[in-house]
Amino acid sequence: MLVRAGAWLDRAAFKPASLPDDLVTGIALLPAVVAGLIIFKLPAAEMLGIAAAAGGIGLLIAHWLWRHQLSHPGVSPLIAAVFGVALIGAGASLIVTAEIAVLAVVLELIRSRYASAIRAQVGLLAFAAVALITRGAPFAYINPATGNAFGDPIATWFRFFSPASAPIDPIRLYVGNVPGPVFATSLLAVTVGVAWLAYARRVSLVVLVAFLAGAALAIYSFHWDPLFQLDSGPTWFVAGLLLADRRLLPEAWSLRPLLGLAGGLFAVGLRRNGYGIEVAFLTVAIVQAVIAVVVILYWSASVAMERWKRTRRLRQREANLRVVKTPSQAS
Repeated sequence: MLVRAGAWLDRAAFKPASLPDDLVTGIALLPAVVAGLIIFKLPAAEMLGIAAAAGGIGLLIAHWLWRHQLSHPGVSPLIAAVFGVALIGAGASLIVTAEIAVLAVVLELIRSRYASAIRAQVGLLAFAAVALITRGAPFAYINPATGNAFGDPIATWFRFFSPASAPIDPIRLYVGNVPGPVFATSLLAVTVGVAWLAYARRVSLVVLVAFLAGAALAIYSFHWDPLFQLDSGPTWFVAGLLLADRRLLPEAWSLRPLLGLAGGLFAVGLRRNGYGIEVAFLTVAIVQAVIAVVVILYWSASVAMERWKRTRRLRQREANLRVVKTPSQAS
């Protein structure tokens, strides 16, 4: 047992790219989860427990569905549940948390079973779907110091301060001791997770740089304070851990910088219309949903083409058999 654990630690330290994808992603999530537990305490622990329970049930279902197959989805249902819950405000109802966690697990099981070619983090898609259906129920943030309901830093800045101001100390934003998503407020924790993904060669630096360029373009155009706008854990959570994840990107290299640029431009630029940090979540969710739809359409077209070719070959074969049988019957 100790020898096996030592081998895993050796791979993690010196050959992280050889580790299973789910393990790499889980390690990247760990700093943000720990930071959320420290900052939000009991609400974070309750939400994590719900995500773990939903993910555990999903793992049991996956084990039953794949019991006769060599391939299996690993712990991806659990990771999807944690991703979905990570973006919920600490003041949101536990019922909303359970809805997002369960939906994330169900979508991940469906994706793994029937549409594994889809490159998307369904936890994010589940969060976005519930947020839109409930008209923002997950966007319930609290002040971690008092436990009272309070707006996120971007919404507070837009409503009460000038565009060029920075109403919250950048150090507090960096540490994450501010109202926001339960496991995504700390830019420090998110940076550690993204650095680990980069070390494991899972991050597309082209997408990250393009996202930064798009965000900087919006900031420069509207004359905003760049440090305040970019010092955002939630923004870089979805940009670094989701949008820039190479496993979730299209294979065409030419599309990657465009996705990053568009993501950064809309995730930050739409703050001009009064949207808070949640606009970054929805922007990246839309990007991944569009990619998923394109994959489904391409797969459907490929299947239809293969069926058409097969039908055409069968008809040609039948026509050839009729031609051969006709002379023999005449004789």
